[in-house]
Amino acid sequence: MTTTRLLRFTAILLIGLFSPAAMALDEPHTLQLLGHATLENPGLELDESDWRWLRQRRTLVMGVSAPDYAPFDLSNNKDFEGITADYAWLISLILSVSIEVRRYDTRDEVIEALKLGQVDLVGSANGYEAADKGLVLSRSYANDQPVLITRAGDSHLLSADLAGKRVAMLYHYMQPDAVQAYYPKAQLLLYGSTHQAIGSVAFGQADVYLGDIISARYLIKKNHLNNIRMADFSGLEVNPFGFAFTADNIRLLNIINAALAVIPASQQMSILRRWSAADSGVLEADRLRLSDSEQRWLEKHPRVKVAVLDKFMPLSFLDERGQFVGLSDEVLSRISLRTGLKFEMVHGNSLTRQIDEVSSGQADMLAVITPSVERAEKVRFTRPYLSNPYVLVARASDERLLTLEDMPGKRLAFIGGNSLGAQIARDYPGIQFVDVGNPEAAMDLVAKGSVDATIVSLISARYMIARNYRDRLRITSTIGTEPARIAFGVNRSQLELYSILEKALLSITPEEMDELSNRWRSEIIIDDSYWSSHRNVIIQGFGLAALLLLVTLGWVLYLRNLIHKRAQAEQALSDQMRFMSVLIDGTPHPIYVRDRQGRLMACNNAYLDVFGFKLEDVIGKTVVQTDTGNPPQAQSFHADYLSLMERGEPQIQDRVLKVPGGGVLTIYQWMLPYRDSNGAVVGMIAGWVDVSERQRLLGQLQEAKEEADAANRAKTTFLATMSHEIRTPMNAVIGMIELAQKNAEQGRVDQDALEVASMASRSMLELIGDILDIARIETGHLSLSLEQANLHELLASVARVFEGLARDKGLLLQVELDPMIDRAVLIDPLRFKQVVSNLLGNAIKFTATGQVRLGAQSTPTLAGDHLSLRLCVEDTGIGISAEDQQRLFSPFIQGSNNDQSARSGSGLGLVISRNLCEMMGGQLHLSSVLGKGTRVDLTLTLATATATPVYAPAPPAPATHALNLLVVDDYPANRLLLARQLSFLGHRIVTAEDGAEGFALWQDGQFDGVITDSNMPIMDGYTLARDIRAQERQRGLVPCLLLGFTANAQPEETERCRQAGMDGCLFKPTGLDDLRTALASRTAAPEEKEVVPVCDLSTLVALTGGDTAGLNELLAPLLDSLAEDRLVLSTLRARTDFGKLHDLAHRVKGGARMVKSQALVACCETLEDVCERRDRDALAATVDAIGHAMDRLHHSLSTCIKQS
Repeated sequence: MTTTRLLRFTAILLIGLFSPAAMALDEPHTLQLLGHATLENPGLELDESDWRWLRQRRTLVMGVSAPDYAPFDLSNNKDFEGITADYAWLISLILSVSIEVRRYDTRDEVIEALKLGQVDLVGSANGYEAADKGLVLSRSYANDQPVLITRAGDSHLLSADLAGKRVAMLYHYMQPDAVQAYYPKAQLLLYGSTHQAIGSVAFGQADVYLGDIISARYLIKKNHLNNIRMADFSGLEVNPFGFAFTADNIRLLNIINAALAVIPASQQMSILRRWSAADSGVLEADRLRLSDSEQRWLEKHPRVKVAVLDKFMPLSFLDERGQFVGLSDEVLSRISLRTGLKFEMVHGNSLTRQIDEVSSGQADMLAVITPSVERAEKVRFTRPYLSNPYVLVARASDERLLTLEDMPGKRLAFIGGNSLGAQIARDYPGIQFVDVGNPEAAMDLVAKGSVDATIVSLISARYMIARNYRDRLRITSTIGTEPARIAFGVNRSQLELYSILEKALLSITPEEMDELSNRWRSEIIIDDSYWSSHRNVIIQGFGLAALLLLVTLGWVLYLRNLIHKRAQAEQALSDQMRFMSVLIDGTPHPIYVRDRQGRLMACNNAYLDVFGFKLEDVIGKTVVQTDTGNPPQAQSFHADYLSLMERGEPQIQDRVLKVPGGGVLTIYQWMLPYRDSNGAVVGMIAGWVDVSERQRLLGQLQEAKEEADAANRAKTTFLATMSHEIRTPMNAVIGMIELAQKNAEQGRVDQDALEVASMASRSMLELIGDILDIARIETGHLSLSLEQANLHELLASVARVFEGLARDKGLLLQVELDPMIDRAVLIDPLRFKQVVSNLLGNAIKFTATGQVRLGAQSTPTLAGDHLSLRLCVEDTGIGISAEDQQRLFSPFIQGSNNDQSARSGSGLGLVISRNLCEMMGGQLHLSSVLGKGTRVDLTLTLATATATPVYAPAPPAPATHALNLLVVDDYPANRLLLARQLSFLGHRIVTAEDGAEGFALWQDGQFDGVITDSNMPIMDGYTLARDIRAQERQRGLVPCLLLGFTANAQPEETERCRQAGMDGCLFKPTGLDDLRTALASRTAAPEEKEVVPVCDLSTLVALTGGDTAGLNELLAPLLDSLAEDRLVLSTLRARTDFGKLHDLAHRVKGGARMVKSQALVACCETLEDVCERRDRDALAATVDAIGHAMDRLHHSLSTCIKQS
């Protein structure tokens, strides 16, 4: 335990022992007066009336208060003693009366008892009682000199007004108001006892203790509070100690005063000496009488700098709290009390250096020094305040070293400047001296073995060995004939200071000096605590307390262990119950428990939910006794339960469970018997998992497997059919071309062979198209492109195509078209003609004789905005059996009676036709009689269309001229064919094998158009198109015609080509007519100006169903947006804001695409590219172009709205 902790513990112990609460009594407690003084022949003279009055009273009652006010009031069991008790005892002897002592809880209570007449007088009264106007005090029997007590180290820095200090005081020592008025800048703290008050300073709860000098000195001495010091006297006016009486009790006051007056001074001194209060140096309230010059010096130098050694135990050192303590500190405190000097400590570790500091004036005096001739040249020595012999200290293990005679050749640590050093060097010349600055350094060198021994004073040696080097160092002998004389060293120029110190040291009595020094002489370390003088008592007290504490702690631990075990058991039980609750109720599957007779003992909520029961309806009942709505099932389950418990074996199985409401569950049931401690089956635990969903999934899995097997078979059938269908026309193509080649070698042109090969290849192309349509239908990618078309013209054109084929077969093609269909409707003309052509083709194909009829009738709807079309294709052919009709609408299926099926079709036409019909919102119905013919009815409801404004009327076919074309294709055969076809059309051709070569040729030449394959190595067609368009924009070239050329005949391929910058896309194989049509826009005669449409509203017309009002509602916001964007365009052009111009172009492009204004879209894309490249040179022309295009589109849309 550290000193600080021990001090705090002692303070708490003292406060607890002496607090008012500990000594408080409900009623005054009578004590026995115990006096130690004796008196012979007092010779008191009183009036006869006073003697008679005393004889009548016989007993006087003296009141005192708790707690003890040592050394004035002390209680020990039932005895009352102390200074006040000794004087009361002498008074009782002088007056021949007995004195009864009554002890009250507080000072105010005893004063109140005095006023009420319950007591005759109050002892230990001073200024506190004198301030009460209802009380008077006797003559004094002890002086009251107020002193200020501080912690060691703080006493020299105390200001006169105690500013900012916490002042602790006994609550009835002085009137608090008077103290606070005298020290207005201090904080006054009142305590219930002197022990508490002075202990609060010792242990840091307060800074200064204010009390009388007698009790303060007594407490410091008796309690060994060595960390506090008397710092100064207080200037407060006080009354000396006496007895207090009520103001009207003048007779008793005079009698007591007369008795006190006859007590001789010797007896008074004896009483004070008994209670450690007779020291004249302490009791002397007046300071030393100084000369005028000394007083003037003191007024000029209120603070004196004292050089102190931090490691000169026990004379001068720093304790564990860093405070300066030691014998020199206590002597300086006594001098401060007598002279009023305040000392400021200057710390150091070297005596030699501190002598120089004092000599040079950096400090005024030295706290510790031994006089020598050498040192006398620098400082003046006062009379010594301690004489102590020098001793030789060596290591405890070195038993051979006893005296200096054993030291020659050895090393001796020695503090330089000491006169003893010269004597030792003269008498023992072989000793090697090692200079050190302080005793602690010397002892440390010995302990470490750096030197063999050292010489220090006996008090320092014993103190440091006991403190730091026990069992390591020892004192071997005394040294020299003269002791070490410890004195103060003063600057030689400070004669007044030297004189003041001399007078102060002379005023300290030898007894007082011995008392100070004896506390530091013992081998027991002086610790700043109660421990040093009460070790045995404390140990015994602690031992007893520890024993009681251990017994109590053992009992508490035992009870806690029992409580803990019970809490653990309760917690375990609670956890187990909670676990079982969660396990049973929290499980989503039904769980239940039944006893040996099958009665339900417990179940979870899932079990109740399945049957819709409440717990009270089923608990304690068998399943037969429970109304489940299915008695046979209940009886079966109950029998299984009893059988299971009879066998004692678990049972797990799948079974069907019928539940109330008609539901049927497939369950995975488990039943487990449970046994008691004897192994007998006493019940069962059961439950189930609903696997109905699992069974359903297994069924779905089986169905999916069967569907997958059917799909594999269909794939096999498809591959076999496709192999047959492709090989058949391919055989004709290869065979006829081979015959044509042979005839060509002989100089003949076989026109029939080429015609057959051409027809066969077209048939194969149609087959491939049908296969792609089927794939699009199955993947959902087939879409319709609605536009305005005339129904009558569409049907008439299809009929004209099949007239020749019917005529060749000798069939009559009868066409009956209702005049009502001669109007414009919204329809996909290509897909519509595909359906009609398929139906007419099949009818002609499977009719040998007779006729084929195409009929169309129309009925307008009530609203008039739609047209109901009923189309009929009827033939007199071979017919279709009822069985075949069920299979005809599956891919690759034909009628079994069709002898031409193996060579005349793939069986895809009807499937595609019905799907297209359904996509257009109609229905296709087939009816046939075997051997009599077939009828197919098609019904559609089509939206009618109003006349759409013509923005770019189709010009007459212009005269053509030759173009410079670049053909890029990595496949040589396709490249050669395309080049020959274009040459045949009269154009000039340059070819390239890949995109990189093509781009290089385009950069070096001038081409009117580029036709490129989409997929090529090195650089594909999309990249080539983007690079060409970028170069055109960068170089300001007129865009050339860019066409894709691919075998991927998908609609999305066309969009992909357009996004890459191409003008269109050609699908392989491509005929001359397709090429001529694709190049028509660039083959017009140069002198004729091409008419470019401003916009195309066909998509919006289709979207609104031909509704003019709806179309205008879509166009009006676009017109407003165009006008606003045109103004913003002009503003941004003036500021050259590339970022906002780019955003504007992107926004305008969206609206332009909605009305298919290709010119404006192109201008917007050019402006986006210019902004991304931040090309200032091209910005002005590009902005002008987009502004002109916006103006044209605005004018065209405005005209459209006005016309409608």
